[in-house]
Amino acid sequence: MFAWFKYLLWLPLWLALSLVGCGGGEGGQESSDGRPTITTQPAAQTVNEGSSATFTVVAAGNATLSYQWTRGGVAIAGATSATYATPATGAADEGATFAVIVTNSLGSVTSQAASLHVTLMPRGTVAGEVRTTDGAVLQGATVTAGAVSATTNSAGRYTMSVPVGERVLVSFSATGHAGTQRPAAVTASSSTTVNAQLIPVGASQAVNVVAGGVVTVPSSTAQVTFPANALVREDGAASAASVTVAVTPIDPSLDVNRMPGDYTTMVGSTATPIESFGAISVDIRDAGGARYNLASGRSATIRIPLSTRTPSSSTPTSIPLFYYNESTGRWVQEGTATLQGTAPNQYYEGTVTHFSVWNADQVIETVYLNGCVRNAANQPVANALVATDGITYSGSSTATSATDGTFRVAVKRNSQLTVTALANNLLTNTLSATSGSSDSTLPSCLVLSETAASLNIRLTWGELPSDVDSHIYLPSGSHIYYGSTGSLLSPTFANLDVDDTTGYGPEVVTVSKLMVGTYRYFLRNYSGTFNPGMTASPVRVELNLNGAQRVFVPGSGEGTSNYYWHAFDLVVAADCSVTITPVNTWSASQPAQPTQPSTLTYCSAP
Repeated sequence: MFAWFKYLLWLPLWLALSLVGCGGGEGGQESSDGRPTITTQPAAQTVNEGSSATFTVVAAGNATLSYQWTRGGVAIAGATSATYATPATGAADEGATFAVIVTNSLGSVTSQAASLHVTLMPRGTVAGEVRTTDGAVLQGATVTAGAVSATTNSAGRYTMSVPVGERVLVSFSATGHAGTQRPAAVTASSSTTVNAQLIPVGASQAVNVVAGGVVTVPSSTAQVTFPANALVREDGAASAASVTVAVTPIDPSLDVNRMPGDYTTMVGSTATPIESFGAISVDIRDAGGARYNLASGRSATIRIPLSTRTPSSSTPTSIPLFYYNESTGRWVQEGTATLQGTAPNQYYEGTVTHFSVWNADQVIETVYLNGCVRNAANQPVANALVATDGITYSGSSTATSATDGTFRVAVKRNSQLTVTALANNLLTNTLSATSGSSDSTLPSCLVLSETAASLNIRLTWGELPSDVDSHIYLPSGSHIYYGSTGSLLSPTFANLDVDDTTGYGPEVVTVSKLMVGTYRYFLRNYSGTFNPGMTASPVRVELNLNGAQRVFVPGSGEGTSNYYWHAFDLVVAADCSVTITPVNTWSASQPAQPTQPSTLTYCSAP
């Protein structure tokens, strides 16, 4: 009996120890029955503002493990793997805590909470405006740079303070429009202007996730074909029965700035210029706004309308496909496409395994164009952003001027292009250049305007009419056009920088000092052809004034005899304030000169 009595005394203790070993799984306690255990807890992270923090857990268990990360005890949508990477961090993330719940069919365990510490960076100001491609302002557009965001006001303008950096990615989005992104160099010493134009969505169509479908953009060869059961939610949650697919073709031949990024891809560790032959944006969301993409191992077929300034004789029949990486702001090569269809309705067709903005691109053979930036006093201008725009190709490249004002920018060899620069929100004139098979130097420096009281007018159009001309009347009565190009360094301080006669443009007018009185800007269909005319070409006029941008496009009324389109008038006051009056009228003869002031003076900003 004594032995049985001793056994009974130890039984409660044995049961208690057994229960401890088979407990609820909290805090990483070991389990002998296959329930999850955590062998390596998530560790605290310290990152610089704008960077992502990565938390990792190592767990074990006899059955398949699933993961759910939490922030401050609240589940994070889509964070369902052993590693979780945060979005770009900001000041609001300082001190946040992250934990993970590991589960299998036998039970669950919750990790220790790991803290996030964010080191704040020096900040600079980014400001600008957002408009549609037809020039209308976009109120309520969202602008983000890392963890910082802003919303445009009734004038389409925004301002925000962001961490400094040589390549800050600024993203723009608005309902009914394809989003875009711009890289910018942000410093603490000055404000950086980043403008954007958003393209209205080309087609928006419901697609059944199980059945798949085809989305085609009206009056375009742009198309996306989805197979059955190919779409999944990006965050890994259960898919809806139906999603809305927004497809938007992007035409870089009309304006290279419609493309996200800066026309570069990484070749090894070197940013290398590319040229585009057309692009397409595809955005897929359900009714709740959740984003969708192609499931692993699935593909879809896309058609990208051929859109280029490159002569048709040089259009490739097969071309690499590139997608835009929003995390790096670079284009990444993946796959190929072939040219199909019959001109003028040709397109590149290829297959893709995920969606973003897809671009029919090729890396270009480059030479360097050397030049310099000077101010009106002939002094060098440092840190000017120099930008090129292809005339005989659809591409752009940038460089920054050195302390002596010189720059070196990579351009496509054996091509025509324009070059301009921006410094402290002041524009230079625009120079036309022709590159050869080796490096070359511009014959003159780019000249920076003296004050913000200056303007730049940029005209672009399609392949036809082949020749559309810019005209501007000055308050002095002078007429600046191809027959009298003017001068930026002497009265009247206005110049037709670039004249184009073979389609697309650009034609550029720069005014370096503003007179008091009325400037009148109009276009002439010099070719005299109307299939298409200037309206359908389409003509686009971009006015850059005091760091702001206005866009003008022709309205109805062109007909087949109206060769002139009066776009707008500018009335300059003595204090350099400017009133812009859109006119938008057509006529068979050129508009009349505006009334000249009795005394010619140049404005003076207070």
